[in-house]
Amino acid sequence: MNFDNLFKLAGGLESKDTTCPRCRQAIPLEDLNVAKDIALCRYCGKVWTFSLIRATQELAGVNLQKPPRGVRFERDHHGGTSIRYHRISRALIFLIPFTACWSGFSMFGIYGSQFKKGQFDLSQSLFGLPFLIGTAVLCSIILFGLFGRWQVNIRRGQGTCFVGVGPIGWRRRFTFGPQASVSLELCSYRVNQVPQEAITIHEDGAKIISFGAPIASREAKLFIAAAMSGAVA
Repeated sequence: MNFDNLFKLAGGLESKDTTCPRCRQAIPLEDLNVAKDIALCRYCGKVWTFSLIRATQELAGVNLQKPPRGVRFERDHHGGTSIRYHRISRALIFLIPFTACWSGFSMFGIYGSQFKKGQFDLSQSLFGLPFLIGTAVLCSIILFGLFGRWQVNIRRGQGTCFVGVGPIGWRRRFTFGPQASVSLELCSYRVNQVPQEAITIHEDGAKIISFGAPIASREAKLFIAAAMSGAVA
């Protein structure tokens, strides 16, 4: 982060209360060091970066009563929170016909002709493997785009993150303590060489889990992070 951004950020923090992401206590301006990009909370003795404080305070302004398009947010009477995101991508308008044409012609030309003649050609079949793998990958992307979901369930210090279609997909369980904090954080995932923000849970300086970088809607990411922040607090 350069100095211009630091001064802009500091100016923004002066206009409202600056609170510690850990203990939620106010941090006075004299404990903010713009040049070193740090903020000291004297209540819990923790040192934070401006970027994390900004991200945490940004979540505080999210209205959880108005989920953005594609987000479903529920709380039960037992202290559980469920957040689900599903939205059909516009890219499927191009991807579905492309896959149908490209895969259809290649699969029929390589394997369909063999079935039609009743003969097996090993060299031709091996040549068609990259096309077969490509078809499987494209079909998987289409299925996820149509029916896939991101889902987070949190209850009493334990959570589950799931990404997939139906019961099939990536699932990770995690635990957190009362001092955990949630924010949007730049990660290694890139789109057009631009790093994307992921929904991240930190506790005592350690990263517990990071997910959601491929979600295109920042509004959805922000809402999910805010809902999770309320659940882990």
